[in-house]
Amino acid sequence: MKRNMRLYELMSSGEIARLPDSSSVAGIPVEFSPLVVLFMPFNRVLIGSAFCGSYEVWHWGKMGSYQWSEVTLCHNKAKVFDMGLLGRILLTKESVNMLRKGLLELLEPPGDHEMTISVLHSIMRKRTATTTTKKSEIIKPCMNTLDSCVKDITLETAYWGLRWALHWNMTECATRMKIWLSRAIDVLDPSYIPPPPMWFSLSKLPDESTLHEWEESGFMTDQLRHFELSKSNPTVIKGVDSYLLRYIYHFKEAFEAQSLYTWLSLSMPLWGDLRTRCLLSLSEVMFACWGFRDAVDGANEMMLYGKSAKEMGNLIAIS
Repeated sequence: MKRNMRLYELMSSGEIARLPDSSSVAGIPVEFSPLVVLFMPFNRVLIGSAFCGSYEVWHWGKMGSYQWSEVTLCHNKAKVFDMGLLGRILLTKESVNMLRKGLLELLEPPGDHEMTISVLHSIMRKRTATTTTKKSEIIKPCMNTLDSCVKDITLETAYWGLRWALHWNMTECATRMKIWLSRAIDVLDPSYIPPPPMWFSLSKLPDESTLHEWEESGFMTDQLRHFELSKSNPTVIKGVDSYLLRYIYHFKEAFEAQSLYTWLSLSMPLWGDLRTRCLLSLSEVMFACWGFRDAVDGANEMMLYGKSAKEMGNLIAIS
């Protein structure tokens, strides 16, 4: 059975409006197998399709024409289409997000379910020797008995974050998630705490706006200057009510790649929990928080996918 296309219309403001679904639209190449269609000025159309069932593909062109270009839409980024003498067409970041969500809801989430469960099992088993909290108990998929599942936001986030990292072969990202899961999951719990703020830069100090933000949060200029002068890795400074930790990250998977300077801001209570309750070193504090952030970001991306993603979010249960 052929699936109806989701239709949208671009407004002059750059926002988009949903139109009634349709099984066909004249002037659009059928070989694209369109799932999402955005009508734009001057008979231009943006088409969203699927590749291998899980990957979004976007084409832009003119209705009734054979000239189409493949384009990329990025989360939280506006998109501009240049039409030469006819001017430009703007899609706001909100419109981009809405279109991507409309397409991804129709696709299967990428990644290997069994592999992800296996890796998650392996990580969580190792916690049983040192802790008795519920997060250390073995997890299992509930198959199709969704009603009997125990929904756990923390494990759900871990599952989708790992599945995202494993699918894209982001081994360093998966390693950071492992540190979070094995050492700090009871403190860095997405069910009640967001990832702590982090900043990234290729230079020894971030941009001026970030430095100003740090100063407003209670860090002195001389303290921040310490980051530029210190060769210690990691290094930390204490503010009025928070800590600022810097780590110089050297990518293992890239030969002679430029170092990435990373900064992490932690409240006093969170710092205390990670250092005294979890007994993490400074490096482990950075990697645990970074892995937590990776997992939340990956889970947010994966949960944009359709019904299967939302159902499989319930396939994690405590045994």
